[in-house]
Amino acid sequence: MKKLLAAVTALLMLFSFTACESSSDQNGSTNTSSPAGANGTNNTSSQKEENKPSASAGDSQQENQDNKDSKILIVYFSRWGNTDFPSDVDSTTSASIVTDNKRFGTTEYVARMIQEETGGDIHLIETASKYTADYDELISVNHDEMAEGFLPELKETDLDISKYDTVFVGYPVWATNVPRAVISFLNKYDLSDKKVIPFCTHAGYGAGKSYSTIAEASKAKDTAEGLAIEAKDVPDSKDTVKAWLDSVGIAKAQSVNSEMTGSTETAIKVTVGDTVLDGVMYDTALAKEIMGYFPLTVSMVGYIGREYYGGVDFYPENLEGGQRNFENGDITYCQPHHNMAIFYAQTDKPTLSVDVIPIGKITSDLSVFESFDSAETVIFSLAD
Repeated sequence: MKKLLAAVTALLMLFSFTACESSSDQNGSTNTSSPAGANGTNNTSSQKEENKPSASAGDSQQENQDNKDSKILIVYFSRWGNTDFPSDVDSTTSASIVTDNKRFGTTEYVARMIQEETGGDIHLIETASKYTADYDELISVNHDEMAEGFLPELKETDLDISKYDTVFVGYPVWATNVPRAVISFLNKYDLSDKKVIPFCTHAGYGAGKSYSTIAEASKAKDTAEGLAIEAKDVPDSKDTVKAWLDSVGIAKAQSVNSEMTGSTETAIKVTVGDTVLDGVMYDTALAKEIMGYFPLTVSMVGYIGREYYGGVDFYPENLEGGQRNFENGDITYCQPHHNMAIFYAQTDKPTLSVDVIPIGKITSDLSVFESFDSAETVIFSLAD
């Protein structure tokens, strides 16, 4: 009976408000050498654009300082996310998929590592029409697109490029160059006033002509040395990505949460049914404003194995610090959807369609969320 009531409640609530849903379908990447280059990060490294001088250590430190406040976007294209693969496709195929509890395209895997280090937003370049899952046929399609100068139509999104100062552009190397969908993206969005940084994955042949193609097509005011990683090295390339980011002058992002917390977090408890979880609220104006309503009861529903969210009946005034990514355990407020959420698991939809503002964090074991019903009453209160 409880399950039936929970399901009915969840259905009714979904007509009232929506979760901070991902703005794109599943992100991913794969490469081919001839169109197929696999997406990845390789400890064999980044390749310089010909005749482009490398930055000195002093230059890198200055650029790190300059980039601390810049807004970063990581865009990438890959077969994974642009192809209707069979459900049983895996990393043994030309799809170049990394299995790490969940399946990721190799380019996506690198893009997520960059996001983790920089705190930037992530965006999949997605074509309006899917590419063929047949590897050999894709090679032919890619060659035809390149020969004809064809620019695939992209799926419409709400991406606002004007918000960003630095744009990473990721892709698999196809026939020693950039997939045509990436050129479509660079033609569609004005990056002339941005810093553009390429990264690519490949099947063993390197970046080819792709860096110079990106620099020319983007018309960027500033470009940086790219990173090329062989697909097989992607899962073990985290240190390579970190070193590369430092070399191109991109500072490691301070966690929004750590910036917010200072030294005076407030201990809270979050009660879900019969389960009591520990947490903290941050020392921010918004968090303090919302704590003024404690004990606060919110009817929440689960969404795609990622979060529980529910509407609130007050309208906060302090609305600074929005972002479109989250850390597991984040308690957030979303102004456009007028709701609070608890994020408990990363999924194949890591990028949100609207900004959320972190106000606190669940510090208890998050696996308990997997056992909750589809709709739950959640009570936020100060710790005893």
